[in-house]
Amino acid sequence: MGRSIRVTVLIENTSNSDLACEHGLSLFIEYGGRRLLLDAGSTDAFCSNADDLGISLVGLDACVLSHGHYDHSGGFARLFLRDPAARVYARRGALEDYLSAAGGMHRIGVPQDVASHRERFLPVDGVTEILPGAFLVPHTTEGLDRVGQRAGLYRRQDGGIVPDDFAHEQSLVIHSPDGLVIFNSCSHAGAAPIIREARAACGQRQVFAYVGGLHMRGKRDGREICTFSDGEVDALCDLFRREGVEQIYTGHCTGAPGFDLLRSRLGGRVHRLFTGLRFQV
Repeated sequence: MGRSIRVTVLIENTSNSDLACEHGLSLFIEYGGRRLLLDAGSTDAFCSNADDLGISLVGLDACVLSHGHYDHSGGFARLFLRDPAARVYARRGALEDYLSAAGGMHRIGVPQDVASHRERFLPVDGVTEILPGAFLVPHTTEGLDRVGQRAGLYRRQDGGIVPDDFAHEQSLVIHSPDGLVIFNSCSHAGAAPIIREARAACGQRQVFAYVGGLHMRGKRDGREICTFSDGEVDALCDLFRREGVEQIYTGHCTGAPGFDLLRSRLGGRVHRLFTGLRFQV
């Protein structure tokens, strides 16, 4: 495997160019001659951006859905049309009904035009190596339904609504010579259990880089806020320092206020994700 993992952000909430942006996330990842897609944003905009960036999304070595929410899955309908052979690794249950209580209970699950293509999804259980050195890691931490309840996130079960335990969420973990690179698009369960689960699944190696949203973004009186207290931000930064994480690329559900707080504490190891960004870890 080559030394570097190259990442191109195909869609994110923000853009500093003519490339489209939207509430969503999609990452194109290259390593060791392999080409992976992690998530597909809310719409087909990620495909148009890929075209503009000169990236072909046909014949990918693997596609992964991080979790069963619309802002990470909506674009797969376009991918399925573009590449009839494309298949997407997803946790069992990722196509079920998920809801948010923010602004009144509403559905946030995989759009029906995507979920109707069930044959395109490859259900995975447990820790799964999808390519040499690339693993899908599920949550094994107990009590995550309490995290879901605090966040106002729910799922339908047996005709009722229960707090989301994020069994449909997974990390993509890639081995690099410098340590593990963890991709978790929204980190609903929290960075601490995600890092602990990744290290346990992959031989307790050091985590070199963490890529994805950190679920710190909220709104109050029409403006964006950080939902973490100062103590929670300090604890998150202490975690990254203690684990020796050298590079943190974050955006999407982290939000601008959360990003600024992380950057003020961790300095240059924190980098902002935006549509069109290309970087190496």
